Amino acid sequence: MIHAAMRSYCMAAAVAFGSIAVAGVDPPDVRINGMTGLIETVDATWSGTNYNVRYTVLDGAGQLASSQLVSTNPADDLDPRIVISGVGNAYVVWWRDVSTDLVVYRKRSVTTGAWTSERTVGLTTETNSRPRIVYAGDKAWVAYQIQSMKSRSVGAQVIDDDPEPMRSIVGTTSYNGNLDIQLQYEVGHLWVTWIDTSSRVAYAQYDYSRRAWSVVGYESYAMDSIAAARSRIRAAVLFF
Repeated sequence: MIHAAMRSYCMAAAVAFGSIAVAGVDPPDVRINGMTGLIETVDATWSGTNYNVRYTVLDGAGQLASSQLVSTNPADDLDPRIVISGVGNAYVVWWRDVSTDLVVYRKRSVTTGAWTSERTVGLTTETNSRPRIVYAGDKAWVAYQIQSMKSRSVGAQVIDDDPEPMRSIVGTTSYNGNLDIQLQYEVGHLWVTWIDTSSRVAYAQYDYSRRAWSVVGYESYAMDSIAAARSRIRAAVLFF
């Protein structure tokens, strides 16, 4: 459970970042490192000319322990997300707002504190953005938006695997609103959801036995809400 110090920090950060009227800049993403007990956060911080990804560590009382930039590219680096592995390593992923948007990640070793160099996810010839990350089993997975002139697709792949595996196209939609991709992992089940139309959520589950994503399914939210539809999808994945 997220303790009071973490909740207080999240609320304060959300208020501060919510006051910035810039599209694509989200409040900090926050995780507790199970190996160290420290709170680790990432956010997109304004340098005066562009946004960079900042990594911050708080102690158990919510006091600042350390802070550093993990990206200093001249382009805007946006929407960073963090996940912590079972042994305490941190994975930070974000999207770089350039002519052909890139999804970029770095990994931090809990034992040495060193960061890997930047690596990209997916194909650099595709426009990739808005990543979401989870640690599923013993690997870090990323799902993200792939955008073309006519449609948007959901891509997904393992990262930190040498060589990086090819990304999979999980599903494609003509919906031009926010896909709001969400990647989840619970009790051995990995699945991704996204907005497919103005009235339904799409989803797919990863089949570990086939090493492939399932056929896309759909859940309507015409009579209630996106959150309710996602709750039904979760129940279907976990209990049916």
